[in-house]
Amino acid sequence: MGFWIFMLVNNLVLPVLMLVFGRVFQTKPPAEINSFYGYRTRMSSLNQDTWEYAHLYFGKLWLRMGFGMLLLTGISMLSLYGKDHKTVGTAGGAVALVQILLLLLSVGLTERKLREKFDAQGHMR
Repeated sequence: MGFWIFMLVNNLVLPVLMLVFGRVFQTKPPAEINSFYGYRTRMSSLNQDTWEYAHLYFGKLWLRMGFGMLLLTGISMLSLYGKDHKTVGTAGGAVALVQILLLLLSVGLTERKLREKFDAQGHMR
C-alpha cells in the first residue's frame, strides 16, 4: 500500500500544479516580460500583448487540462488500489507519461494560438 500511496501522490503533483498555475496565470500573470517566471517562449516574449495573451490562454488551458487530468488520474490510481507493485508501477508510469504528453500538447496549442493571433513581429492580425 505504501508504494501505491507514493505513486498516487507523484501522479497528482502535475495536475495540481497545472490547476494552481492555470489560475494564477489567468488572474495575476507576471506583469512584465521576464526570463524567470511565466510562460516564456520566443513568441510569447515578443511584446506585452503577446505576453498577456499567452498567459491568459495558457492559464485557461491549464485549468481545463489540470482538472481533467486530476479526475482521470484519481480514477486510474483508485482502480490500482490493492494491486501488486509491478502493476501499480507500470500503470502509474503510463499515467505520468500521458500527463507529460498533455503538458507538451498545451505548449504546442498555445504557440499555435499565438501564431494565429499575432504575426512574427508580435503585431495583432
